[in-house]
Amino acid sequence: MLRAVDRLGARVLAAGHYAGFLLAFVYLAFKMLWVGRRQGMPEVARQTLLQVYFTGVQGIVPVCGLAVVTGVVAVAYGLGVVQPLAAVEGLGHLLVFLVLWEVGPLLTAGVVIVRSVTAIAAELGVMRVQRELEALEVMGISPILHLVTPRLLGGLAALAALNVVFTALALAAGVATAAWLGPVAPEAVWLAVLSALSPQQVGLLAAKVTIGGMAVLAMACYHGMEVEASPTEVPVAVSRAALRSLVLLVIWHAGVSLGVLASGAAWPWGAR
Repeated sequence: MLRAVDRLGARVLAAGHYAGFLLAFVYLAFKMLWVGRRQGMPEVARQTLLQVYFTGVQGIVPVCGLAVVTGVVAVAYGLGVVQPLAAVEGLGHLLVFLVLWEVGPLLTAGVVIVRSVTAIAAELGVMRVQRELEALEVMGISPILHLVTPRLLGGLAALAALNVVFTALALAAGVATAAWLGPVAPEAVWLAVLSALSPQQVGLLAAKVTIGGMAVLAMACYHGMEVEASPTEVPVAVSRAALRSLVLLVIWHAGVSLGVLASGAAWPWGAR
């Protein structure tokens, strides 16, 4: 029994230290925007735009595919279950709950993890092995400012844009499915979706996506920079970054949803 308690306590302490390191890592990355503002900021901006391209533009095709499938399945389910109970209003709440609040952010962040988190961890890990980071430091260039900060900023901007694309396309696919499968006017579905939203819900969703996205991107950079000298450490760092970011993402989204449900404030189903 005591050994189990000791192991649990050790894991809790390790998780606390890990979270503290990540917070300090993110703080340092954003602090360098001011401290290193004279260290080639045009290059930092260029790297940020490249990260937006790699994460957002190149990841838009799978996001669009997932959005269409999600919208069609949500409305097909809603027409069979929700409509007899609450008509178009219930269908609007279902779309907001599934597409906007739960499935959309999770699937979009999942695409970012598969595409960008693994790539960032591998890229930074290889640079560490090849001692490119040490070469930057010798030249007086901050690796955090020129490698980590652009990936955090560009990845977060791309994640936000992908969420908007996913939501818009999924809702459009859902409305089209509703008009095709059932006697539901598309205008009525759009009005039901808009009536199910509130500024407070949009603010909570933005915070949910931003904090979760920043956490997974920080994990990618942190584990990539954690590699030391051996090339065999790179795949380990990539696997660790992907697995931990996915677990953290699911726990974060579930925790936020359960917290909102427990508080009864601005729940997408309209419950109080």
